[in-house]
Amino acid sequence: MNKINIGLLSKKRGNYKLQERLSGKENVIDLTNNEVEHHKHALLEAGFDVEVIGWDSNFIKKIRDSNIDLIFNVSSLIEASILEEYHIPFVGSGTDGITLARNKSLAKRLWMQARIPTSEFVVFKNLVDCQEFIKLPSITYPLFIKPIAGRGSAGITIDSYIENSRKLLKNVNTLLKTIGQPVIVEKYLKGREITIGLIGNGESLRTLPPLEIKYNGSKKFLTFYKKEMDNDKFICPAQLNKLGIKTLNKFVKKAFNVLGLRDYARIDTKLTPQGFMLLEANSFAGLMCTPEEKPHSYIGFMARAEGIGAKELFQEIIKIALERINN
Repeated sequence: MNKINIGLLSKKRGNYKLQERLSGKENVIDLTNNEVEHHKHALLEAGFDVEVIGWDSNFIKKIRDSNIDLIFNVSSLIEASILEEYHIPFVGSGTDGITLARNKSLAKRLWMQARIPTSEFVVFKNLVDCQEFIKLPSITYPLFIKPIAGRGSAGITIDSYIENSRKLLKNVNTLLKTIGQPVIVEKYLKGREITIGLIGNGESLRTLPPLEIKYNGSKKFLTFYKKEMDNDKFICPAQLNKLGIKTLNKFVKKAFNVLGLRDYARIDTKLTPQGFMLLEANSFAGLMCTPEEKPHSYIGFMARAEGIGAKELFQEIIKIALERINN
C-alpha cells in the first residue's frame, strides 16, 4: 500500500497579521515556520510522505505537481475556499464551519438558538453604535471587547476589560481604527477559564482532557502578549467533578455540531457561578505538542495529558478526516 502524501501548507497565520495592525509589525513575533517544522516532523514520524506547500499564486499548481492526497494545516477561510473550489481534500472544517466559528456574533447567535449557554453581547460596527449603547446600555458593566473575527487572542489587550462608558468609547474607537473589524462587546464573566479540544465527526466525535488556565498576575484574561509570554499555569485535566465533565462535554459537542465544524477544533469556556458559558470556537486550533513539558498549543497540552504526542495526535486527526472524505 502506498504511503499517503500530505501537502503541508505554510502560510502566515491570520492572528499575527491582525495583531500587527494594532501593535505594529516590529512588535509581533511570527512563529509560522516553527509550527510548520513541528508538523512536518510529526507527520513524517507518523509514517506519511510530506511536501511543504508555500502559500503563493502557484500553490494549486504545486499541489497538483506533487500528487498530493490530502492537505494539512489549512489556517484561513481563503485557503479552504480555494481548495473547495478545486475539489482538493483537506483536513479540518469547511468554509461553512470556518465562517460561523470565525464570526463570534454568528456563532453565539446559533448557540443561543440551540440553548447552549453563552454570554450576552452586542456588536458595534461604528462609533455611532457605541454611542447609542452608552445612552441606553443593554448589558451592565464590566464589559469585555474584542474584534468580531479575531483569533489567538489577537486584538485583545489590557484595555479589553471595560468598566465605564468613557473607556468603552475610547477603546472601541481604537479597535475600529486599527483592526478594521466590527467590535463584539460581551458581559465580562467571572469564573474559571477552561478550554477543551474535540476530535472527530458524528458518532466518532470525542473530547480531549479539559485544560484550565490559571493566570499569573492581576489580569484574569488572556491578551495576545500574555499568551506569547506563556507564564500562566495550565492544569490538565482541569479539576471538575463527574457532573461538570459530563455537562461540559455535552455543551461543547453540541456547539461543535451546531457550527458544522469538522475533524478537530477547540472551544473556550468559562465556568461561572451560574455554570458553564461558552465563549468562542477555534476551527484553526494550534496543534503543536512541543516543548513536551509545556506545549505551544492548548490541544498539544491536552494530548500530552492524555499520554500521546504529535505523532499519535496527527494520525488520529488524519484518520478521522480520511473517513469523512471517503464516506
